Amino acid sequence: MSYDLLEGLRVVELTMFSPDTVGGNLADLGADVTKIEEPPYGTPTRHAGALHYRWNRGKKSVMLTLKEEDGRAQVLDLIRTADVFIYGLRAGSAKRFGVDYDAVRAVKSDIVYCAVSGFGQDGLYRDLATHGYAFDALAGLARPVIDDHGLPVTPDGHTLVGIEAEGLFGALGILAAVRKAERTGESQYIDVSGVDSALAFRATELDMRGNGFGDMSMAGYVRYQFYPTQDDEFVILMALEDKFWKNFCNATERPDLYEPGLGIDKPTSSAEEKAKLRRALADLFQTRTRSEWTELFVTHNVAGAPAYRDLDVLEDPHIAARDLTYDQVQADGRSMHLFGSAIKVAGQKFNPDRPPGPGEHTDEILKQGATK
Repeated sequence: MSYDLLEGLRVVELTMFSPDTVGGNLADLGADVTKIEEPPYGTPTRHAGALHYRWNRGKKSVMLTLKEEDGRAQVLDLIRTADVFIYGLRAGSAKRFGVDYDAVRAVKSDIVYCAVSGFGQDGLYRDLATHGYAFDALAGLARPVIDDHGLPVTPDGHTLVGIEAEGLFGALGILAAVRKAERTGESQYIDVSGVDSALAFRATELDMRGNGFGDMSMAGYVRYQFYPTQDDEFVILMALEDKFWKNFCNATERPDLYEPGLGIDKPTSSAEEKAKLRRALADLFQTRTRSEWTELFVTHNVAGAPAYRDLDVLEDPHIAARDLTYDQVQADGRSMHLFGSAIKVAGQKFNPDRPPGPGEHTDEILKQGATK
């Protein structure tokens, strides 16, 4: 089962693709999330690789169409007993389907209504059709790479930020709004967009550069830098503070590096001095493996960490000990190895229910509604 922190919180969601992450985060924490899906095939997230298995785990599925009056009425009946309604289709379409904010709060006066979209519920791009990559592209997080033909292409290995961040900000906003609804007895409206969320993950950089504090570039640093190891892997040395630098030089029995390195990352250091120490450190890091350097960092109180480039990060002994993944058999019989929750709750193990089959709970939930 999922955690029980939000046990008793009832959520109805009408979402597809990345807005699924908002309800997904709430379900992971124990909320009762009912997903409305359009017949006959259900949410297209089901056909988007592994996304469905994480974003929709622990939810219930009800198959209803908002294109018919009966379907709209049944959705509003479900909302009548809910605490939260999440709308994650195109901005502006809710009114057409009869589930806009005014219609929803007319049946549930203290509802928390969260509208999730690519560009927000207002602004010049509100009606622009898009997918998750656009959030990061507009935010400047996914910058085009020029290929061998001189054409811009999407960068390989880019981790999409906006689609995950909107789920976090959406869940955070909802939980805060639930508290206010409880205090006031009044409905609350939350507007969360993928682009805004992606930009929020650049906030530190934007604030630094926009206020004259310089950028966040660390490429020219020597004591705060990646280094290759003996086993063709990498670590990152982060001995920016002098105490860590001293510990490093002592632990490696290289006291000769201490004085030259004290001011090496200051603007007054010459490129020649930086290159000399950088080369010395690169040679030094070739004398141990990644795991051996990590052990040295821990043992001698040196700021640093192992660095990974692929899925082998899940094999790191620390990550494995944190129990961040789980195995689960899905409705179609396939066994999957999935990432769990970054939140640890004392006395509980994260073991969510599998995502539902299309309309798996339709009869059960509609019958419950009919008896109330």
